Amino acid sequence: MQESFTIRAALESGMSRTRLYRDASTRPFRGVRARSGVLTDHLAKCRAYALLERDAHLFSHHSAALIHGLPLSRSRVPDDVHVATFTPTKPPQMKGVAAHELRPAGHRITRVDELRCFSAEDAWAQLSSTLSVAELVVIGDYIVTGDEPYSGDTAHGTREDLERALRHHGRRPGVQRLRQAIELVRFGALSPQETRLRLMLVDAGLPEPELNYRVFDRERRVAMVDLAYPIERIAIEYLGDHHRTDQATYQEDINRRERLTGAGWDTVFITSADVREPVPRAVMLVRRALARAHANSS
Repeated sequence: MQESFTIRAALESGMSRTRLYRDASTRPFRGVRARSGVLTDHLAKCRAYALLERDAHLFSHHSAALIHGLPLSRSRVPDDVHVATFTPTKPPQMKGVAAHELRPAGHRITRVDELRCFSAEDAWAQLSSTLSVAELVVIGDYIVTGDEPYSGDTAHGTREDLERALRHHGRRPGVQRLRQAIELVRFGALSPQETRLRLMLVDAGLPEPELNYRVFDRERRVAMVDLAYPIERIAIEYLGDHHRTDQATYQEDINRRERLTGAGWDTVFITSADVREPVPRAVMLVRRALARAHANSS
């Protein structure tokens, strides 16, 4: 039997009530049991709730975002599953569920791995009541970019999709944050760290860098860098922990810097320590690189 199951399905399969309550003590939702202890993975909780087969119920907000793979920080992953219904259908009232009742107009419904949920852009709009502008920009960047700069695969949505979700969000909580965020969303960021670094540099008064810029030297591709100031020939690379712990990645970072230097580019490496508040060192490093470039060109 699968990881989670309904009581009805268990009884219909011939399991006795005695064995049911002895072997499956975890009760994620009323009428559902889990075989493998407490469900800690949010998607597993969503799959468990979906077994109830309530056609009028849709995964929304944080749950929809996680189903789509949107980049929510760990602190934003909820314990409860977010489920919404459209008026006049009343949302579920049970332990383990954060219930929402929404107006039916303007939403786009989709299905991901057999889970019915709101579209990625609608989940983005719904999250505006709890997320900051920067967090909304991170998710917006991901929706319009995905992995497309590398793979060419179509992203989750477009800027037009975000605008549609914003229009239908109405005057609900967070709409002002949505309006601020959508003006800052850009195509090209391949990680939340790249988006946050871009926002940090702009907030500090520096020019907005280009994202995942392809550097060529005499028609030969040298590298695709995380952020770039092409006129000043400055490449900014964000190095996560795997750049330090993986030998092959570490060596490629060195080779990349040498190729960029050979092409006349100045490379600024940024780590997680460089973006820590209250005074991010990353801003100083990039500002100094821009000053060098301007001094050399004068």
